Amino acid sequence: MASMTGPLGGRPATTSARELADTAQRLFLERGFDEVGVDDIAAAAGVSRRTFFRYFSTKSDVLWVETAAENEQFAALLAEADPAEAYDQVITRAALTVQSITTPAKRDWALHRAQLVFSVPAVQAQLWNAFTGWRTAARAFAARQTGRDESDFFPLAVGQALVAAVLTASEYWVRHPQTELEPALVRALALQLPPDPRF
Repeated sequence: MASMTGPLGGRPATTSARELADTAQRLFLERGFDEVGVDDIAAAAGVSRRTFFRYFSTKSDVLWVETAAENEQFAALLAEADPAEAYDQVITRAALTVQSITTPAKRDWALHRAQLVFSVPAVQAQLWNAFTGWRTAARAFAARQTGRDESDFFPLAVGQALVAAVLTASEYWVRHPQTELEPALVRALALQLPPDPRF
């Protein structure tokens, strides 16, 4: 994954990946992504460059610091599903839960990250890895829920459609920032997830 959940070795750090990401987020919002360097983030967090690089390989990695936790939550929500429920309803509910925006600050950051996704090549380059967990979990769930092998066309299509829907909703949100992400995500999932073959 693009994000790190702990240091890469050596002496224990006095800060955490989450704290570094929070500091970077604040600086990105204040100054702009391109205007902030690793030295700026490290200095604002009160750590050395070396400490920063124990957690992250590049400054853009901090954008995905929550990816591992989100992947675990998404997979857990799918695992709890009733086997008789339509797969697309389960995936939509799980996606909305994981992507839930509960505070204005979280909304500002989520929108800013979405803007970076569609404007900064270094961030775009990380999208495939960032969505690997969601894609894999959705594929496995669609296969299990419909009694198919993960290598069959339908589960593969579900995994890719989920990612396409998230990106569609995010791009719409970036283009219409006065709206909210959740309704766009519901709409995109309804359009792009294939019909459940059992119904």
